[in-house]
Amino acid sequence: MRTIQELKAVEQELSKLTGFIAGLGNKKEFNNKDFDFACNVQDTIMWVLMEIETEHFRSDAYLDVAKLRKIAKNIELRTGKKLDDYE
Repeated sequence: MRTIQELKAVEQELSKLTGFIAGLGNKKEFNNKDFDFACNVQDTIMWVLMEIETEHFRSDAYLDVAKLRKIAKNIELRTGKKLDDYE
């Protein structure tokens, strides 16, 4: 398991990098899959460190669990397979 100090160090590094890119980068630099991934990882670390409430993290601001459940429901209707049975 990672230490809290290690998590905080990665989060701080990502915060600085993503802030710099978001603040000074051009559209190509800002709309980049690596930038998006870094933001998602930073958000996840912040949730793990309890800087983001679980309810908010599950909302459409981050994970959008409700939307994922709707997608799963559509798959259930299309395939006949049930999410509850999936392993």
